[in-house]
Amino acid sequence: MNQRQMNSKHMLDVSLSYLNANSAVWQSIAKIGEVKNQLDAISLAVDNAADEQEQSQVAIGKIKLTLKHTICEKADILNDIVEVFALMNDNQILADKMSDSATDLFKMKNEDSLRRVKQIITAASENQEVLIAGYGLTAEQITDLQADCDHFLELNGQPREYQIKSGMATKSLEELFNETKNLLDNQLDNLMKIFKRRNSSFYNGYLKARMVVDY
Repeated sequence: MNQRQMNSKHMLDVSLSYLNANSAVWQSIAKIGEVKNQLDAISLAVDNAADEQEQSQVAIGKIKLTLKHTICEKADILNDIVEVFALMNDNQILADKMSDSATDLFKMKNEDSLRRVKQIITAASENQEVLIAGYGLTAEQITDLQADCDHFLELNGQPREYQIKSGMATKSLEELFNETKNLLDNQLDNLMKIFKRRNSSFYNGYLKARMVVDY
């Protein structure tokens, strides 16, 4: 949920709690009970929709972590080949650049790790002909690692699958909050005016509970 939705949900929960605590005051008015039951159901539905949205975000995080591990393992194999090539040709500068292990790469922040992997891919590509001929490199290793990096970047920008799943949850939340607003503004608020003079303390307490607080 975004902040606006969280604020609205907090207001709804506070309002429902207030009605629950003061049920003896309004329970004789069946219409209020009817609207409250609808709001209780919406509150539960909001919780469910928010859970689905959160789960989709957690899922994409796990996918990214697994893919990063795979990228680092593949990059380590590739940079070992380039490092040996560099040492065999007395290119210590290149050898030093290729010295990171899979663990080293994985521990880096995503941006730094991908930048380092990009350097490995570039070095392998620039020396591809020699590496394939004498050091056991295959062209597929380079293209495969590049594809994984591209996929990781897509995930970082929220892939289509994630957008669809999370978007469905967001849409559901929006519909639920719109229904909540309609029930409160057009029904419950009007019904509660019965107590405006009959029980002003209860009525004013309800108005206070209905306030949306911005955090």
